Amino acid sequence: MASPPTLAEASSSADTGRSLFIVAALTAAVAVPVGVSVGMRWVDMPWSEPTRVQAAPEWLALPVVRATTSDGTVVKARVALDVSSSAARSAIQRNVQQVGLLLEVSIAQQTRTQIGSAQGIPQLAEDMRDRLNAYLEGGQGDAPPIKSVAIQDLLVKPQ
Repeated sequence: MASPPTLAEASSSADTGRSLFIVAALTAAVAVPVGVSVGMRWVDMPWSEPTRVQAAPEWLALPVVRATTSDGTVVKARVALDVSSSAARSAIQRNVQQVGLLLEVSIAQQTRTQIGSAQGIPQLAEDMRDRLNAYLEGGQGDAPPIKSVAIQDLLVKPQ
């Protein structure tokens, strides 16, 4: 039969157990924060992703356009352009009279009935945008100079 451990052996075994516990606690105190920080790199948090924000429009307001439609109706409109670059903005500002004439041509191609229809103003805005882009591009660049046209006010003179 084995004899019970002596006091020195019990004390040595308690010291070893206490030392192992302290080493384990210190290891855990260092390893847990390091493990969490390394592990967080692999976790996708919804707030950590950069949100894709669409660029706000850079509206360029033009002087009031006055034109006569193809059926003789007088129209007055305030138009703003969403320009894609500062170069397009400066080109429009340098040639504001020609830009105004292009907008007048767009209105002159319409009739009172076409402008008054449900799709009249969106189609007029699209026609204005297409004409301005054709005028401003001159075969250069990938993005069109005019992203969109906003017709802010459209006053059709009653007949």
